[in-house]
Amino acid sequence: MWIVITLLTSSASILTKYCNISAASIGFWRVFGAAILILPFAIWISKKENKNKFFTKGTLLAGFFLGAHFTTWCWGIQNTSIANACLFIGLQPLITPFIAHYMIGERLNKWEMLAVVLAVFGTIWLTIFQFNANRSDLAGIAVTFLSAILCSTYFVLSRKYRAGLHIFVFSTEVFFVAAFVQAIAAYSIYGSIQVGDTRSIIALVGLVLLPTIGGHALVMYLLKYAKPQLISFSVPTQFVFATLMAVPLFKEVPQLWFYPGAALVIAGVILGIAKTEG
Repeated sequence: MWIVITLLTSSASILTKYCNISAASIGFWRVFGAAILILPFAIWISKKENKNKFFTKGTLLAGFFLGAHFTTWCWGIQNTSIANACLFIGLQPLITPFIAHYMIGERLNKWEMLAVVLAVFGTIWLTIFQFNANRSDLAGIAVTFLSAILCSTYFVLSRKYRAGLHIFVFSTEVFFVAAFVQAIAAYSIYGSIQVGDTRSIIALVGLVLLPTIGGHALVMYLLKYAKPQLISFSVPTQFVFATLMAVPLFKEVPQLWFYPGAALVIAGVILGIAKTEG
């Protein structure tokens, strides 16, 4: 099941790359479509549990950061290679403990500090070589790194505010808020929410069904029976799968200098996950 989760979540970057519409539109349709599909289950569960309070502070905050994450993540994929985008979004497991430390008081350990040092050295290596090779990718890399911070904040907020709420109810509210945030971005920046051609529509349907609903649901199910660290190990594996898929699909072959830097970053991520307390 862990492999299935990794494959489903790895498809996100590939499917996003196939969309020829704005980043905010991609993010909007991804969460709006998912929210519509799971809405009947959320309504049924809410009635069963007599839930009468909706769109609380927690779901509003989590939805805002999720929406900001998806728009920046999609923009990053559109403006750099899949290897770069997946590598830097993969820093999320390293960033999350630091945000959790300041937001909910979780303790940091020396291994997490060492993991960050490894990842920083790898990032510096990649930035220097990327600057000399193709400076146009730097904006996409920077926005993807910002997206990793937004994603980490979303995860911490979800952990803080989801207690006592069914995952379908919480996710539906968060998805609708995220869709609203991205709708505002789409109209403000691009003038409309775009749909695109047939290929884009098929890719959007895939984004809704595979990584958003399929991957998310399986992660929530597996968390009942496995430690969070096991799920987190899918993050570096997603980078490997997505990078390999991008070679035949988009002819994106990383240059040789990419591998040492990527190895340092991935080593940091794996160390951080393995040594996370809890």
